[in-house]
Amino acid sequence: MDKVLIYEKVINDLSHYFQGYAIDRTAKMSIIASTLSNKFPDWIFCGFYRAVDEKLLEIGPYQSSIVPCAQIKFSNGVCGMSARRRKSIIVDNVNNFDGYISCDDQTISEIVIPVFSKDKLIGVLDIDGRLESQFDLTDKKYLEKIVGYLK
Repeated sequence: MDKVLIYEKVINDLSHYFQGYAIDRTAKMSIIASTLSNKFPDWIFCGFYRAVDEKLLEIGPYQSSIVPCAQIKFSNGVCGMSARRRKSIIVDNVNNFDGYISCDDQTISEIVIPVFSKDKLIGVLDIDGRLESQFDLTDKKYLEKIVGYLK
């Protein structure tokens, strides 16, 4: 199935999951990570790192068979760079990314989307892939829409 159709299904599903009752942000993060991971089973890792202070991310809800890094400084890795620059980052091959933090030996590509609430950085959505150049502007566009549920 075309990934645009998958993302549109995810957005439709999430709008139904979150409609009609209030749940906190952590619960929404859990549902988002689970929904995305189930719709994109070829991803290695899909989860959130929460901003716990001005320069530190801490693992939040995620889906994966690997155990991720527990904390990431804003000065380190793709997640740290995304948090520091407050923008989405796509890495086609992590082996060519200076300062990449490796949690496993399977990850080749990565996309990280910053998450904001009222212009305050509250975390990042981190997704790892097995294939080189697995993520593109289509992923960025839809994932930025999806993290909008966390405002």
